[in-house]
Amino acid sequence: MIESRQVQPKRGKDILKIVLDHGPLTIDLLQKMINPPMLKQSIRKSLQILKKKNLIEPVQSTQQSTFYMISQSPVSRRTTSEILETTADQIKKPLLRRQDWFHNQWCEYWLLNMKRHISDAKIIREGEIESHEIAMNVLQIKKQDYDLRPDFLLILPKTHENDPVYIAFEIERTRKSEDRLTRKLKKYMDGTRLDGLIYICDSGRLSETLRLLYEKKLIVHSQKQKRFAGNFFLLTDSLDGGGPDLPRLFNACGKPTSFKSWCGYLSTTKWTKRRDEDSINW
Repeated sequence: MIESRQVQPKRGKDILKIVLDHGPLTIDLLQKMINPPMLKQSIRKSLQILKKKNLIEPVQSTQQSTFYMISQSPVSRRTTSEILETTADQIKKPLLRRQDWFHNQWCEYWLLNMKRHISDAKIIREGEIESHEIAMNVLQIKKQDYDLRPDFLLILPKTHENDPVYIAFEIERTRKSEDRLTRKLKKYMDGTRLDGLIYICDSGRLSETLRLLYEKKLIVHSQKQKRFAGNFFLLTDSLDGGGPDLPRLFNACGKPTSFKSWCGYLSTTKWTKRRDEDSINW
């Protein structure tokens, strides 16, 4: 059996924890997610050591990128569980299709970033929505409505001023048909109990396409969100939002928007009293 005391290169334990909770991950995403920060060279060296100890397994994706995941052999899982002070069963991970790895790692990046912004928030992943009664009720969908599920749902806790706040997140890397986008955005606006919606795009062209579609074809017809439609929908034009503090987050009018201030407003203002004009004070 591998000695656990031999497999902890400086930050190896931190890397194991990130990969266990959020893998499969590339080095680039590991560097964005690990805290305190590490140089990419240091991460690569740690991964090499963990690989030699059979705790981390590198695998090529369908896009020929190298992803790192927790080794799943019984001996490796047992050793990792000792290092992370958990059980071997907790180390066992379900299979994820290789073609989904790239998208999934960006979902996990945002999940982790949201937890760091709002430590008491609850997060429901797409695959958990069907079995989560509150999420299904908020999204007002049926179990067969696979296309109407966000990548994850963020739930901000109830406050003295307001009920829990529900925010849907979508990671959009390719242009969908206009009909499909319109149907989904319209559902989010008027057919759910959502308080907000964030689309994470990988380019300015794609985010602007979505913004214009929303502004010109959906805002004017919305009943539920007509007074707050400009700030119900936020976008970013980069997959990492510009960094941990999300400096590249914009509302539907293209105005830079503070995530912290936006969430604060949603948490302290009932949806019937929310107004776009209030955003001047954020």
